[in-house]
Amino acid sequence: MAKLHWTPWMALSELAQDAEHLLAETDRAFEAGYAWQPVADVLETAADFRLTLELPGVAREDVHLEANGRVLVVSGVRRLCKEPGGVYQALERSHGPFARRFDLPKGVSRAEITAVMKDGLLVVIVPKIRPERLRRRIPIS
Repeated sequence: MAKLHWTPWMALSELAQDAEHLLAETDRAFEAGYAWQPVADVLETAADFRLTLELPGVAREDVHLEANGRVLVVSGVRRLCKEPGGVYQALERSHGPFARRFDLPKGVSRAEITAVMKDGLLVVIVPKIRPERLRRRIPIS
């Protein structure tokens, strides 16, 4: 086995590659017409997967949830609420269309996916398929 001599330039090269990858992802999102992406947490429990997306200021009727094959897509739009008679000096909150795509793992029940939106959080519950018990007690009547 050859000996590798590490130099700081190697780390800078990796950092540049990561930055190029991040910029490419951002360009792809803007090309698709999406101005922003909501942040999400994915939690796995014994019974299900729970996706929590932050959607403050987004109305429930402006959010669309779709399971297409093994992909779960959350999309929608956050509308800009213009205040009459004023001029914005700063506008930092993102608005416009958004979308997030999540690959569904094997062993989940697509038919039983549920979603609840409350206080600016969208919680999507994707239940796991429980394996059939190989051994079970049968009652005798």
